[in-house]
Amino acid sequence: MKKFLRKDDMSCNFSSKYWSNVLIGGVYMKKVKRGFWVLLLAIPIFILTGCGEEKTKEKISTNLVISADGEATFNIKNEAKEEMVLTTSSGQQIEFQLINEDKEIMYTYSANKMFMQGIVEKKLQAGEEWKIPLNLQSELAEVPAGSYTLIVWSTAEGLDDLKVETAYDWNGNTAKESTGKLVVKTEEVIYNDQLDSHSIKVENEDGISEVMYLSEVAQSIFKDIEPGTKILVDYVIEKEHKVVQFAQIK
Repeated sequence: MKKFLRKDDMSCNFSSKYWSNVLIGGVYMKKVKRGFWVLLLAIPIFILTGCGEEKTKEKISTNLVISADGEATFNIKNEAKEEMVLTTSSGQQIEFQLINEDKEIMYTYSANKMFMQGIVEKKLQAGEEWKIPLNLQSELAEVPAGSYTLIVWSTAEGLDDLKVETAYDWNGNTAKESTGKLVVKTEEVIYNDQLDSHSIKVENEDGISEVMYLSEVAQSIFKDIEPGTKILVDYVIEKEHKVVQFAQIK
């Protein structure tokens, strides 16, 4: 029994004038323009519909590293072989919560903060890992010591399901300058200008201009802040420089 394919039966830009005498249930014969016959293996005709481009899913991994002193770093890594862009709807890049044994939320990172509004993008090169410090000694200063569950996640679009959850023993706020550890301080300043991607010029409470340096996590915060705006900055002292970890409008 023979079946002739109509032009309407073809797909993926194959022309029906090159096809004839297709045998059903066995071997298909293809007659090309020059009169040669090509033997094709028996395959379903519907294989012609599978000509679309295959898309790959973006690959991002997250993990949480807790040091011996109780501090923690949330890491976001681009596992893909090409650059990826993480997009957030504000200056908030991560969220975390501390939950006690009774399943009560004892602390939420964003609860006492205001973030710059607007689209923020962070580019990650192939294989690049973005390390974001949580500054727990400062953030959890008012939380009683105890055994908790710490949950951390990225606020970037599409990454809220990559939450990291771990048991966390909080010993209370033990940060002291005499230990040589980095201690987060807060200061009210007037923002004057962003000198480059790594530093800003501000006016302190004494009316003196000074330069503050920006940590990687703080570099995108000042994009939309107008000169003359009063802000609160959280910073640490590194090599006698004030390094901003976070900022919010006063």
